[in-house]
Amino acid sequence: MQNPLLLFPASLLVTEQTIDISGFTDQQKTFYLNLFWKTVAIFNDSNKSRVIIGIAGPTGAGKSVVAVLFQELAKQASLPFAFDSITIDAYHFPNSFLYSHFSGGAPLKQVKGRFDTYDVPALIKDLQAFVAGKTVSFPAYSRKLHDPVSNSILVQANATLLIVEGLWLLSEVGGWDQVRPLLDYSYFIDSDKERTRPAVIKRHMTGGRTFEDASIYYEAVDAKNSNLTLQTRHYASEVIPPYYLI
Repeated sequence: MQNPLLLFPASLLVTEQTIDISGFTDQQKTFYLNLFWKTVAIFNDSNKSRVIIGIAGPTGAGKSVVAVLFQELAKQASLPFAFDSITIDAYHFPNSFLYSHFSGGAPLKQVKGRFDTYDVPALIKDLQAFVAGKTVSFPAYSRKLHDPVSNSILVQANATLLIVEGLWLLSEVGGWDQVRPLLDYSYFIDSDKERTRPAVIKRHMTGGRTFEDASIYYEAVDAKNSNLTLQTRHYASEVIPPYYLI
């Protein structure tokens, strides 16, 4: 069957922040349309009713943008299965926990985003329930509240492709090594810190930080996280370029 013509939205709402993609070139659109249909084919070829596809990569590479874009394209495609996406940010420990628990003498809140600031067992439990065919109410992450919001994404269709995006999906530290085996396929969006730094700082500023505070946080947390994440690219099923390099 011929693939239907899908239209790219001018913008995407990504964790309550509007991302303008109106400037995508024809080359960028073609690349991501092909990648979307490849993702659909992975589900169709799996002979499974529930499939999990991970999108990993360093901070600012565009993981959440791709996940939301694919979900928007899926709405137009009239697929014979459900298509949902979640972010590992929704499994951050609440700020109340991060303020009251310490690492190296400092509260975990100061390194929020590091591999040990997530409730990894909760993520594993929910993904296992999804694979088992159960109805799962996944959390979401609010960049307005800067906290996870429980029971936000209800997944109950028997046939479902679930996109999971996040920094640590392919990591082996802090219990994350138990997540990777749950992925049927994984993309790693490659990039480097010099290219992603401006976008990450801008995102922090949109979330309420000053430029100075955002820059300090980037160097103290985000840059170090990216270094660790880039070391996991070889675990991915496929490495792809970030959208701004296509």
